[in-house]
Amino acid sequence: MANFILLPDGTTGTNNWSCSTGSDFVDLVDEDDDSTYVWETLQNGEITYTLANPSVAESGIDFGEDVTVTPRVHAHYTGTGSVNMTIQLTGTGILRVASTVAVDNSAYPAYSGSATTLKSPGTAWDYTGLENVQIKIKCTGRPARFKYLRVAYMYLDVDYTEAAVVATTDNSVFFGTNF
Repeated sequence: MANFILLPDGTTGTNNWSCSTGSDFVDLVDEDDDSTYVWETLQNGEITYTLANPSVAESGIDFGEDVTVTPRVHAHYTGTGSVNMTIQLTGTGILRVASTVAVDNSAYPAYSGSATTLKSPGTAWDYTGLENVQIKIKCTGRPARFKYLRVAYMYLDVDYTEAAVVATTDNSVFFGTNF
């Protein structure tokens, strides 16, 4: 199987989160670096990220085979114990249930949402879905006072089968015989 990732390129909808550098919510979470992050201190605070278009052309993906997408979020909780966060795929024509993860005080491990081959019940992923997918994260637990849920990196992991290259025939001479 081949693989590519989609990185955040913007935010949309409700955004209750804060960011460590002031206002650049996108550049903070599109590189694997824990020195900058977005953070939330309140229960039910949410943020939704739009993602860049796929780096693989539509013709390079065999949509007759399963395309599997998995949202991944590198997060950290500054308190003891853990705090719950949901990870959900959203977007136009995309209906997925949120996955709940318990974020602890480890050093920004990857928390994965549910891997799925369907963009909505009964509908497989297609190129339009990959172009429109968004990742919504929500702090569903209650962080302790003066403690933070932090996200330093997020992306959508896409596993797919490469489309076969179709050979063309030109009715040329083969060992002296025309076919």
